[in-house]
This record gives sequence, C-alpha cells and structure tokens, in this order.
Amino acid sequence: MQTDQPGPGTQMPMERLTCQQVTDVIIDYLTGDMQPETKRLFSDHLEGCPDCHAFFNTYNGTVRATRSLSYDAVPDEMRNRVRQFLLKTIAGE
Repeated sequence: MQTDQPGPGTQMPMERLTCQQVTDVIIDYLTGDMQPETKRLFSDHLEGCPDCHAFFNTYNGTVRATRSLSYDAVPDEMRNRVRQFLLKTIAGE
C-alpha cells in the first residue's frame, strides 16, 4: 500500500485528497496508472477545487501540446546555432 510515494497504480486509501496529493499523482491520472478509488478521489477533488481544476487543465493542455511537437519543426539554422552554442559552452569558451 503506497501512501507517501505516488507512482504507477497509486493507491491512497483516504476520504479526500489534498491539493499536494493531487499534484503528486496528476501524471498517474493522465497515464491511467491509478487505482479506481484514487481516480474517484482525484476527480472529486478537481470538481471541488477551482485552483486544482485550473492547474490540471493547464498541465493537461501542456502535455497534449508538447506531444504534437516534432524535432523537424525546428529550422535547420536554429538547430545548428544551438548545437554550436552547446559545444562552445561544454568546451568552456
């Protein structure tokens, strides 16, 4: 039984989740790695907490937006400039 370390299949046997617990397990919710009871508690918390609901919407939107990005979307010139900058930084120039 996990109560202090969220992760795959997170179980949190309690009546309500705190805002901190919601943020700790948000990725488990989005990936489906959450026990049904914890999922219910998570959803219940979002319904009653406007701040967590807004955070969830922003987090979820960010995850979905970044999934649509591709490496090819970066222009070759920009990629080369970043690569050169990193090489110079690593070399200590």
